[in-house]
Amino acid sequence: MHPNHSTMSASKIFAPYAIIRSFLRCIVLLFLLQLQTSLRADAQSSVSFPLRLSANKKYLSDQKNKPFLIKEISAWGLIQALSVTDEAAFIDSVKRRGFNTLLVSIISFDTRFAGNPPNWQGIPPFKTQWDFSTYNAAYFNHADRFLRMAKAKGMLVLLVPCYLGYKGDRNQGWWGQLLSPNNNVAKSRTYGQFLGKRYKDFTNIIWVAGGDNKGDSALYSHMDNIIKGIKEWDKHHLWTGHFESAQGTNWSSGNKLYSKYMDLDGLYDFTESALGKDAPQYKTELGHYGKGKMIFQLDQSYEHDIPHGEDNENPQWIRRKNYDGLLSGCAGTSFCPGQKDNREYVLTNWQPLMNTEGMAQMLNCFKVFGSRRWQGLIPDTSKRIITDGRGKFGTIDYVCAAQTVSHSIFMAYLPVGGVLTLNLKAFNIKKIKAWWYDPRNGKAWLIGKFEARGIKKFSPQTSEDWLLVIDNAALNLPAPGK
Repeated sequence: MHPNHSTMSASKIFAPYAIIRSFLRCIVLLFLLQLQTSLRADAQSSVSFPLRLSANKKYLSDQKNKPFLIKEISAWGLIQALSVTDEAAFIDSVKRRGFNTLLVSIISFDTRFAGNPPNWQGIPPFKTQWDFSTYNAAYFNHADRFLRMAKAKGMLVLLVPCYLGYKGDRNQGWWGQLLSPNNNVAKSRTYGQFLGKRYKDFTNIIWVAGGDNKGDSALYSHMDNIIKGIKEWDKHHLWTGHFESAQGTNWSSGNKLYSKYMDLDGLYDFTESALGKDAPQYKTELGHYGKGKMIFQLDQSYEHDIPHGEDNENPQWIRRKNYDGLLSGCAGTSFCPGQKDNREYVLTNWQPLMNTEGMAQMLNCFKVFGSRRWQGLIPDTSKRIITDGRGKFGTIDYVCAAQTVSHSIFMAYLPVGGVLTLNLKAFNIKKIKAWWYDPRNGKAWLIGKFEARGIKKFSPQTSEDWLLVIDNAALNLPAPGK
């Protein structure tokens, strides 16, 4: 054997392994760099609870004065329906899709996801059935863990202390159990006191009175005493209300029995037609904006749910209500994904619902408003900027718009395309930068830069819905949604 043959062979043999080791080292370094970047991003996006009303009472901000746009997913039975592991997985999944708020009942009575009788992993909320004064510590220890986990993940919880539910359907809501012989008003008060004392120091909750029910007649003394019991101990958490989705009680402040408790005015709109003369939805939102309370879309748009009308089956209808609301003074919006045979709020098969068309388009909505100073937007119903092409007020094709006081940002949502004529001089700046944003796929197109003078027509590429975004060119803002 040649004396150098073995050496040369070894070199040839080990060279590929050296290359592989180098390659793997690079992969590990890239992974660590990506992880570090991800962790840094999470830290930057974390919320400093508790939230509070802004100085102008138009939106929420955290303890570092960072504005908080409510991006709510309706997950009523989350505390009872899933294991701890699945609860965490659910929260992580919806957070990746832009949501930062959960609408949840601390105790659920719904045989579809809470069992009959209702419990979590075999543990009931009350030791004696329907006696609200016999709360079960083991159950509420789990609720404690859930709320702490939600906070650690940067999630606000809109917490319903006792979901009343639909009158007439004993399988949904606590209304029948509150009125049972095993309970009474004094016990409801004791339950409220228990909740207030236990959760007064939890910083990531906002209380929600009611639940698909006006809480009137015999239920009033129960709901009122639950609220009063909570407030005896908990004097700093904000309150809103979820009553009937009908004209007059679709807003939290609309229920005169509980309006004195309401800090935030939430809109519950399951079907737009239920608003009656206040429809389309932007009409009632504009009517409530500026009346002293922060307004937001509390609970709406249940994808592919009953009654399978436009509100549930038409993606554009859902988008329109979201975009119109955020341009009509709402400091938050909401959504609940679903398939025709699968309801997200039931939570028995939630994983496929993370990838519905509605979920993807909600993320587009969150991104575009997050890319601009949304908290500074003021609804614009004048003819000063939009001089033509707006449509008739009170129809679903009307173009909702908003701008900041400094005229640095202007947004207009065109439900069905068309031509929008703008008076550029009204922006009172030197030069504008205009964009089209597609709510369906989240892509933005630069229209161009223009001197802010004279009249200019803007027409999108199709007759579908589009968002027109106009910036002060001097700010050099990134593309909408970035």
